[in-house]
Amino acid sequence: MDLSLSALIRDVLLSFVGTLGFALLYQVPRRALLICAAIGMGGYGLRSLLHQIGMDLVVATFLGALFVGLVGIVPAQRLQLPLVLFAITGIICMVPGIPAFKVLVYFYQGDILGGLQSAIEAGFVVVALVSGIGAARILTDSEWGFERH
Repeated sequence: MDLSLSALIRDVLLSFVGTLGFALLYQVPRRALLICAAIGMGGYGLRSLLHQIGMDLVVATFLGALFVGLVGIVPAQRLQLPLVLFAITGIICMVPGIPAFKVLVYFYQGDILGGLQSAIEAGFVVVALVSGIGAARILTDSEWGFERH
């Protein structure tokens, strides 16, 4: 595991650019673009830092997604925009693309066990992303998940 501070800073800055790109792709209003990118950078940076200091990737991903969900509430309310603009663009850089790609490579090479291992790893990370965003929503919205009668 690379504990280089310069590599962490580089990756965090690139996550800002990546999040900004996805925010542009999803047509986020201009007034929220840099906020989305900053939230995504913060979530990715937290996840990367926690993983580099030895935390399991799934737990670090959950905490990064929880951060995105909790921090995204503030600009969503202030700018009167849907939380989903900040939450989805903020977690997009944490989606496990490399393990998902490895599934295809391993299966193509006939390595079924390697492919299954990568698929399970990618699946747990995706579940951690969804759980982190969901937990943030449960913690900040008392009516979410409950029907009004």
